[in-house]
Amino acid sequence: MAKTGRPPGNSNARQLLIDAARTLFTALPFKKVSTRMVAEVAGVNSALIHYYFNDKSGLFETMLLETLAPVREILDAQDMQQAFNPEAFVRAYYRAMAPNPDVPKLIFRIMSDQTDIQHPVIRSILERFFTRGDSMVLDAERLQPRLKPEYRADFSRLTVMGLTVIPFLIPEAILKLHNLNLSEEDFLELAEHNIRVLQQGLLNHETP
Repeated sequence: MAKTGRPPGNSNARQLLIDAARTLFTALPFKKVSTRMVAEVAGVNSALIHYYFNDKSGLFETMLLETLAPVREILDAQDMQQAFNPEAFVRAYYRAMAPNPDVPKLIFRIMSDQTDIQHPVIRSILERFFTRGDSMVLDAERLQPRLKPEYRADFSRLTVMGLTVIPFLIPEAILKLHNLNLSEEDFLELAEHNIRVLQQGLLNHETP
């Protein structure tokens, strides 16, 4: 239900606030980001944060949910009675994160620290994304039909996750050491590269 009494300002303010929040939350600890800072970076009235998101925590959660939305759409489309489609998952993740390469680092940083105030929020979001009922969307049993018989499903699940997530977590200093500078276009090309690695290595047939 839409709120009433919206303060005057840019009609694109909600998206500007989400973009500003993504920039600040990926660069600074949650407690060091104030709503005033977010509003200043967005160039809008700070009252709009309360209007759209209630508070800073609501803005943080919305930012993550909307950044991950393309991945959620792919996972929601997965038929739990069918084999998991790793190609679709990899493409969706890279397309969501290629424009936002610092978001996976943010998730990793907070999930690695159970004392972080936002740890329960991110854990809840990930559980909603990857759990359907009592089952994990990407579980070994659903991946097994796609695998060549010589590969263990539990290890292969980690391989799929590794090829999907790890490239975004590599520190910039290490990339520079290897003369790599991954742009948004490079990440999208890497997605197709990693899909071919899966298809020619683990998987027993290709899925469009």
